[in-house]
Formats: sequence, structure tokens, C-alpha cells
Amino acid sequence: MRFSKFFSKQAKKPSGLYGRFRMSKIFDKGNLEMNTYAKQILDINPEDNILEIGCGTGMLIKEISRELETGVIDGIDFSKTMVSIAIKNNRSNIKNGKVHIHNADFDKFPFQENIYDKIISINTIYFWENPDFTISKILKLLKPNGKLVIGFHIKEDMNKMDLDNSIFRLYTKEEVVILLGDTGKLENITIETKDSCSKCICCAIGERNKK
Repeated sequence: MRFSKFFSKQAKKPSGLYGRFRMSKIFDKGNLEMNTYAKQILDINPEDNILEIGCGTGMLIKEISRELETGVIDGIDFSKTMVSIAIKNNRSNIKNGKVHIHNADFDKFPFQENIYDKIISINTIYFWENPDFTISKILKLLKPNGKLVIGFHIKEDMNKMDLDNSIFRLYTKEEVVILLGDTGKLENITIETKDSCSKCICCAIGERNKK
């Protein structure tokens, strides 16, 4: 197997020793700036109920939980390797009920509808098998006027990396706006950007309408 395909598979679903010890470090370092930027855009209230899709090592969950009082944050990831690390990183808040982490495929997990004030996902959009279905499900989970933030890098920057295109589905900013807008249930869709030392950081933002 070519390394680009091996790495791309690990980026999608880390596993084994490489996933535990190498990909976890890549995620924590590589996602740090985007996590910080997206968290600011999320504009957390102390009573918010929040979901992170593809929570990885749980470091963003840990940061968000510090701003919650009566609110809670759920995380979901289909990598058993990542979930085990995320649980370790959030052990105290899992114990006190502020954090819940699920090892499951988001598209198949039976969430209760209309319970989240905010949903966030960082660098996972490339791996959504059925993006229209995933977005539709997200909207069912958001409360009316609930906020969605999706962090990603644009196709132009990602094409400079040695990635397997059969695993990564890359997007322009315009394509992400179209994807979010096709449901007809998201309003005020915008893309906020921030230049970093390597790649432009993008956050797609939308609000579920009241209908």
C-alpha cells in the first residue's frame, strides 16, 4: 500500500499503534489553530448543549467544557482508538456528567432530535460518505436557531498534500456553501477565514431556521 493511501485511511479513521501514537499527535498539533478559531466562532454560552462530530482526541471538547456551567458537550467518533484517548483526556468531566463521548458512526447513531444549541465538526467533512444525509441529520439534531460550525481547509491547499483522492473528498468554499444551502433549512450561511502559516483556515457557519 502506498503511504499516501495508508496515511489517508489513518486520517479518516485512526487505528492501531500508528493511530494511537502518531495520528493523535498530528491531530492535536495540526488542529490546534483551527480548534481555537472555530471555538471563538461557536460563541459558547454556559448553558449550551453542544455536539462535536469527529471528536478525535477530545481536546476541543476539553476546551469547550471549561466554558460550560449547566450545559453539556457530547462527542462522537467512529475510531475506537481516538475515543479511548478522548475519554482519558476528559475523564473528570465525564465523571461529573458535563461530557459524554460515543464510539459510533454519526450517520447511524440514534440521537434525540432538537436537543443541541450548537454543533461543531473540525476536518471531518472530507470523509462524509453521504454529505447530504449527514447535513440533514445535523439539522434534525439542532434546535431552531441552533448554530453549525464546520472547520475545513480548501481544495487548493489540500491538493498540495500527498492525499488519496479516493478517501478525501475536497471542497472549495463555494462548494461547502452550496452543500449547506441545498437543504433549505440553514440560514445566514457564511464562510469565515483566517490565514495561517501553512493553509487557510475556513469555518462554514449556518443557523437552522425556525421551521
